[in-house]
Amino acid sequence: MNIIFDSEVAQKLKEKYTVLELDTVMQPKMAQPLTLYAVVETVNISEISTLPFFKEMHEEMIKTYKGGDWDKATGLAQSLRGQFGGELNEFYDLVIDFCRESAKVNLQWDGVKHTVPVEGQILDD
Repeated sequence: MNIIFDSEVAQKLKEKYTVLELDTVMQPKMAQPLTLYAVVETVNISEISTLPFFKEMHEEMIKTYKGGDWDKATGLAQSLRGQFGGELNEFYDLVIDFCRESAKVNLQWDGVKHTVPVEGQILDD
């Protein structure tokens, strides 16, 4: 997973490529949350027939993750590791870690990661 883009680009690419939603973030000075996507770059010919199944599983994982169903999202992310040529393994690891930590503190959230600037960081207007 080398390229991450917004929903406008995702709409243009989804007819020709396997596009997967990653996360939704809200940064300071943004009017609306931004949903991020990626293109699966490598698919082995032997995996073509299972691609729709794993894409649907990924979409379910995103839905349960955003809905705060930490156990189900963790299980789905674990099952997805190694799929899509392993391109998303690092992302799935981040989801698993976030879900496990959120389950520990019983995090209630709106499905959007709200980011804050790093101390001392200057934001452009």
